[in-house]
Amino acid sequence: MASTVHTKTIRTEIGVFSVHKIAPEFFDGFDWYKGPHSFLIAEPEKALIDSLYLSARKKKQFSYFPELHFPSSFSLGKAKEWAKKIPDSKIRSCVQKRLTLLF
Repeated sequence: MASTVHTKTIRTEIGVFSVHKIAPEFFDGFDWYKGPHSFLIAEPEKALIDSLYLSARKKKQFSYFPELHFPSSFSLGKAKEWAKKIPDSKIRSCVQKRLTLLF
């Protein structure tokens, strides 16, 4: 999970969740899940960029994605726009490079 709070682990009955800190000005791009329960979830393009953002900061922990499948509804243009909004220029450059390698 991406958040503006410090990185931490949350253990619950259903699983263990890792919370990773991202820049507050980059914390956006989510909406309410429309299902039996309510919670905020990132749109797919923002979720990918968040993962690439974290990989640039976390020793490449999130840099290998063998399980990725991009449906036709995925917008590479939207993902590129999210990457442009990363406030730190070094991280932004790293994310843009990794995004290019995925496609």
